[in-house]
Amino acid sequence: MRQLYEETHNAGLPGKSLIIIITTFVIISACSDNDKFSKTIKIDQGSFKGIVSIEYNSKLSKYMVIAHDSISGTKDRIYTPYEIFQAEIGDINHDDKPDIFIGIIKPTPFDSLLRKRLFIFQIDRGYIRPLWLGSKLSAPFEAFSLKEYDDGHQTILAVEKQPKNLYRIREYEWDSFGLYFVKEIDDSLRLNRAKNILQLYQNSKINQS
Repeated sequence: MRQLYEETHNAGLPGKSLIIIITTFVIISACSDNDKFSKTIKIDQGSFKGIVSIEYNSKLSKYMVIAHDSISGTKDRIYTPYEIFQAEIGDINHDDKPDIFIGIIKPTPFDSLLRKRLFIFQIDRGYIRPLWLGSKLSAPFEAFSLKEYDDGHQTILAVEKQPKNLYRIREYEWDSFGLYFVKEIDDSLRLNRAKNILQLYQNSKINQS
């Protein structure tokens, strides 16, 4: 059974350097099945045409991320016992292969607290492969979205925590081996306001000029 990977890096500071460590998940599961996240996304991108689904398997007490290629019939899946709270599809590194963005709640070897983290996988020839498993952004975050410019260029927007129950929105871009901080979109926001701003960007193209 293939498990989701876990990695850490030094993206806590704006910049481009990454240190990556790979290990496997060992974990816990809680909540009723009715509360479990699920999502199905149809994809027709590059050489992949099919479906990506995220669902909870109660018999295994694990989430499954499944990629089903409708052309070749290939079906690949990976598992995690950690809670998934969000999933999106994009192409952050602009290679015409679908990328799967998974928001997951888990600890890491260097941070024992259960926090929301981001993993990115890629569908390559019908198989799900890790693309970026650094998981941590500049600060603990609550939600993320994809921002697409009118030329197809994509970035990630994240709602990050600030002191006094306030939040900021920061933009991250792909650069060769991982995500790096680009700019701050807004700050000192209430959580609902920050999430509403993310919704404005989600699936909308932005003029880059």
